[in-house]
Amino acid sequence: MESLTLIKRGAESLIYYGNFLGIKAIYKVRTPKGYRHPLLDRKINMERTISEAKIMLAALTSGVNAPAILYVDPDKFTIIMEFLEGKTIKDAISITGLEIFKDIGSMTGKMHLNEIIHGDLTTNNMIFHDDKVFFIDFGLSRRSRDIEDMATEVHVFLRSLESVHSDIKDEAFSLFMDGYNEVTGSGKEIMRKVEEIRMRGRYVDERRNKSGNR
Repeated sequence: MESLTLIKRGAESLIYYGNFLGIKAIYKVRTPKGYRHPLLDRKINMERTISEAKIMLAALTSGVNAPAILYVDPDKFTIIMEFLEGKTIKDAISITGLEIFKDIGSMTGKMHLNEIIHGDLTTNNMIFHDDKVFFIDFGLSRRSRDIEDMATEVHVFLRSLESVHSDIKDEAFSLFMDGYNEVTGSGKEIMRKVEEIRMRGRYVDERRNKSGNR
């Protein structure tokens, strides 16, 4: 392994910047967990490394912009992918304009049509590179055809807009859903389920508040 520079320390992995065969690259290395039995820990990390790489490849073949995978080493829990130079969408809105959210919705729709759940769909996990949006960090991704999982993903994205982009959240989410519906045709069905999820959340919050006031 060539000389690497640690650029991010996550809960599940370490992210390094370096070169791979002369190409600027990101190395994602899952870290062992001391609370798990070593054999179980190794099995889990190998399986998750393989699963993440497979889902990234599936996303790419589905027409979703994602980093190209250069090499996978399950024994070392490592995925090496191309380095995408650019800002996160979170920090690049002034450059991209709001229309970028329609592209985000379209790519989310493509993933869902191919039974891919990203798992952490926020503007912090998207890079603006070469005038296009790229999805990154598929560490929590999984396969699912369940509409509840898809609606939960859309709800997570909406919550992230409300939290981080509150000044543009309504227009941004409307554009997101336009792009999503153009690809899937299921925008109304997803939004009905999102409203159910939000209602359940409000009900839980109300119960907690009542319990706290006793």
